[in-house]
This record gives sequence, structure tokens and C-alpha cells, in this order.
Amino acid sequence: MNPEEWDKDFKRRQIKIMKCAACHNEMVKKKGELDLRIEGKLYLVRNVFYEECPACGEKVLSPKVSQDLFRKIKDRKFVEKTVKIPVLDGTYG
Repeated sequence: MNPEEWDKDFKRRQIKIMKCAACHNEMVKKKGELDLRIEGKLYLVRNVFYEECPACGEKVLSPKVSQDLFRKIKDRKFVEKTVKIPVLDGTYG
């Protein structure tokens, strides 16, 4: 979905402001990076439109964007890159 389509869809949905499912605050439209874990594999999605709760950080993709991403993953239409990430052992406390 291109930015114009997303804006059009978003404006249409503005009549009813989206509320966060976790804390019920109003969601805010954003564009940026998201990390998705699907079937145990980590995907970094760049330049994606989503809505985020400023209170709790919950992030939500539109159904159209979700469908597009899952289709690209299924069709292997992505670039594989090696990225270094910090890893912490969870044996604290």
C-alpha cells in the first residue's frame, strides 16, 4: 500500500478514532520500522505505516498492510541481510 492509499484509508477511518486494545488510549498514525516475528523468524519491516499507542507502545498494522506483508513473506519478496543485534541472557533476578 502506497502512502497516498494509506492516507486515504486512514482519513476514511478518522470518523471513528482507533483506540488501543491494551489500554484504550487513542492511537497515533506513524511511519517507521517494525520488527515482526512470524513462525519463529524475525523480519525487519522498514518504511511501514502503522498506528501506535503513545501510552503503552502497542503497534497495529492495517489489515491491508498486514496482508501485503504476509504475501511478500510467503512469496519470498524480501532481501535477506545480516544484522548485528544485542542479545541478553534472561537469567536475571
